[in-house]
Amino acid sequence: MPAPREITEPRQLVVEGRDAEALFQALLGQIGVTGVQVQNFGGIRELRGFLKALCNAPSFAQVTSLGIVRDAETDAKAAFQSVCGALNGANLTVPTQPMAPTGHSPQVNVLILPDATTPGMLETICLQAVGDDPVIECIEQYFECVEQRTGSRPRNMPKARVQAFLASRLRPGLLMGQAAHAGYWRLDSPAFDHVRRFVQAL
Repeated sequence: MPAPREITEPRQLVVEGRDAEALFQALLGQIGVTGVQVQNFGGIRELRGFLKALCNAPSFAQVTSLGIVRDAETDAKAAFQSVCGALNGANLTVPTQPMAPTGHSPQVNVLILPDATTPGMLETICLQAVGDDPVIECIEQYFECVEQRTGSRPRNMPKARVQAFLASRLRPGLLMGQAAHAGYWRLDSPAFDHVRRFVQAL
């Protein structure tokens, strides 16, 4: 589990993984939001311990708002319940539903990606944001060819499609978060509307 970094801002945004950390930092810069510190809690099983450590930090008393972002994976409802369990374990206020801020000092809000109801992840939104890029058709043809040759497709298609998309860029090999800073994801796309509203409300 990554250790929480020293708290430097009153608004804390806790996200799942280094890619999400980099992407949300790029998004905050793109929309001009300041005063928010992005922290990476690691994998989904590490959130509970991370929140406890964050709350035990001497400077946690200065935190006025806490946002938590994680992927739905295969079950958005179960993902939200898991986050609520981690919040409860850290003696923090527990929202009744995603994107419904609750409590104070800190106010707590939760975002389950891609849209709080359907299966998916951050990669799902990134792909939606570039859905009209001409290379998307090539990517689908590629995976159709893979399936014809091997009889199967990758288990995690959003991640596989993201990697294929990034391989088509001028600077291939970037990680998803790095690609956000390179401008490869359209962070101003309507696909990110609810994500922008979430971070602006912190």
